[in-house]
Amino acid sequence: MQHFNTLNDLILFAYSESEMSNTDDFHKVIESDGELFREYKSILKLKNYLHKLKAGPSEYVINNLLNYSKALSVKKSVMAGNISLLMN
Repeated sequence: MQHFNTLNDLILFAYSESEMSNTDDFHKVIESDGELFREYKSILKLKNYLHKLKAGPSEYVINNLLNYSKALSVKKSVMAGNISLLMN
């Protein structure tokens, strides 16, 4: 039976991205080793926490972009090409 050699192996297993074929055996290995079990539980807790984090721009940034978009006016000119006007 293969064992977890590194913390990366344990993280990959927690994210179901490891190449380990028999997950039931590896769950037994984790549960039988107290330190490994604590590490695995910590990884799962962190995984759940990261999943709940909001990834993206803040409302402040979104509002600034929308306001800039509303204030920007681009006009085509035959002589000068595109003219950008920022109307504040």
